[in-house]
Amino acid sequence: MCFFISIVVKGGDTKAIDVALRRHGRRARPLENASLRKALQSDEHHFLTTVGHCDCGTVLSPGLNSIEKQNSQWSKHVARLRKKGWSATKIDRWIADRTKAEDRAEQQHQLNAPDTFELWTNVIHDVIAIDGVQQAGILLHFYSGHVEDEWIELVRKSVSVDDFTDQLRNIKEDQLLIAVPTSV
Repeated sequence: MCFFISIVVKGGDTKAIDVALRRHGRRARPLENASLRKALQSDEHHFLTTVGHCDCGTVLSPGLNSIEKQNSQWSKHVARLRKKGWSATKIDRWIADRTKAEDRAEQQHQLNAPDTFELWTNVIHDVIAIDGVQQAGILLHFYSGHVEDEWIELVRKSVSVDDFTDQLRNIKEDQLLIAVPTSV
């Protein structure tokens, strides 16, 4: 399947958030995912930012990291899928899909990544600047099913908006990296 980048925003107006993302060539489409809803705070909202088919090739993709890191992450996923009762055939298909997505990501990255760390930093800064927004974060996930139905084991990490870019360069899959405005 594919990588998708979404944002999680606490507070603010949905239309204003979408306008901010469109200025950067993205969009904010509200997304309801049952597993994320349980992990998010009641006043946090989840938005899919993808404009095209998917976000394979993003600079955020762990596929652009080392093979050792990738294999380590995959073994964690395979163990989780086995625990969920997936058959060996279904897991093999997941690995094949994941490999294809990683190959597309690497090819796209070599052709010119469709995004940059600076783009995502600017998106988050613009969203945080919207009246009523208290914090905003980015989530990268490799979906093996529908975006609404996928089970995601979310790991939250909050950082100051000033440190967001540095932390974004090391974002991990299924990590919600939240930027919190610095107090004045």
